[in-house]
Amino acid sequence: MKKLVFFGLIAMFAINAVAQDDDNLVTNPSFESTGKGKLKKLKQITVAENWESPTGLNADLFDKSRAQPCSAPNNIYGKEFPMDGNRYAGIVAYSYNNKEPRTYIQTHLLGALTKDVEYCVKYYVSLSDLSKYAVNNLGAYLGKNPLEEESKTDIIFEKEKEFNQVVLLPGNKVINARYNWEPVCGVYKASGKEKFLVIGNFHNNKDTKFEKLKKLKNFQGTQIPKAYYYIDQVEVFIIEDPADCDCSNKMKAKILESMVYHKDFISEDGYTVEEQIKLTTVYFDILSVKIERLMIKDLDNLAAIMNGDQAIKLELTGRTDQEELDAQKADPENRDIKGLGKKRAEKVKAYLVGKGIDESRVIVKSVDEGASNSKGVTKLDKAKNRRVEVDLVK
Repeated sequence: MKKLVFFGLIAMFAINAVAQDDDNLVTNPSFESTGKGKLKKLKQITVAENWESPTGLNADLFDKSRAQPCSAPNNIYGKEFPMDGNRYAGIVAYSYNNKEPRTYIQTHLLGALTKDVEYCVKYYVSLSDLSKYAVNNLGAYLGKNPLEEESKTDIIFEKEKEFNQVVLLPGNKVINARYNWEPVCGVYKASGKEKFLVIGNFHNNKDTKFEKLKKLKNFQGTQIPKAYYYIDQVEVFIIEDPADCDCSNKMKAKILESMVYHKDFISEDGYTVEEQIKLTTVYFDILSVKIERLMIKDLDNLAAIMNGDQAIKLELTGRTDQEELDAQKADPENRDIKGLGKKRAEKVKAYLVGKGIDESRVIVKSVDEGASNSKGVTKLDKAKNRRVEVDLVK
C-alpha cells in the first residue's frame, strides 16, 4: 500500500529589506517629490524638491512620465529603470580632457550632524550605457555650508580637510557597471554641524582613474566622451556599528516575506520509480537559487534512483512566483534576478551532476517565468510556485 505524502512549510520569517527611511536625514532621497516648475528638458534637477546644483551648470532629472530627453528608462544617455519610484538624477563625473564641466547634486539635510557621531552615507549609481568612460572618485561631501560656484566649472578640492569630508566607496574602485544599480556607501564621523550633502567628483582629472569602455552591442546611439552616472535613493543615517553601513545591493523599498514550501515522503515504499520522480519537487525561498537543507534528502533519493538505472533521463523545469516576475519586469536588466526559473533548474542539475550523474542525462527546460500551477495570491500559493519540477524523459 502506498504511504501518504505530507506537505509543510520549513521556514517562515520576515526579512526587513527596507532602507533606513525613518532615520534618513535626506528629505527627498529618490527625487520623487517635486517643487516648482515642470520637467521638460535636461538640466532641471531643481524640479526635485530640496535638490539643486552648487555650480552654474545644473544636473539632470529623469522621470518615467516624461518624454525624451529626460524620460526613463530610455533617455539621451542610455537606459535605466528607477531603483525606487519614478525618478532619478544624473551627473557628469568626468569628461575627456575636461571638455565638458562636471555637474553635482546638493541637498540640505533634515538636521545638522552631531560631533563624533558616526553616520552611514549611502546612495546608488548606474553608469549610463552610452558613457565612453568610467571613473573612481565618485563621492559624497558633507559640509556646514552649501557649496556655491556661480560659473559652469568643476569643484576641485585641494586641502586634506576637504577630502576628509568626502565619503568614497571602500577601495575607491572604478564604477563601470552599465546595468542595474550599484551602492556607494561609507562611514562618516562627523566633526559637528554638517548640514549639506553634495554628490560628485571633487578630484582633478589627473588624480582620477578612468577606464575606456567599448560600446555595448545592440545598443543604439553614439558614445559620449564622458562618465555619466545616474543616481537614486540617497541616505544619511546614524549607525552604532560600522558594519551597519551595508554596501550590499539588496532589493529595497518593501518587506519581503521569506517562506519555503516543502513536500516530503513518509516512505517511498509502494511508489514506482516514475511516481517517485514525479513527486520530487524542489522549492526555493523568494529571489533565491539556494537549495535549502531540507530539500537535500529528496535530491539524494533522486540521484540514487538515477545511479541505479543509467537509462533514466530527467527534464527540470524551473519556475518563479508572481512577486519575482513583477520584480523582473520592474528591473529587467538586473542580472541577479533575471531568469530565476532557469537558474534554479541549473542549480538542481549541478547538484545531481555532483552526485555522479552525467550532465547529458539532465535537461534544463526554458519556461515562461510567469507560468504557475497555483493561481492564488497568498504567501503559501506564492511559495508553491518557486520551484523546480522533475519529469522523466521517455
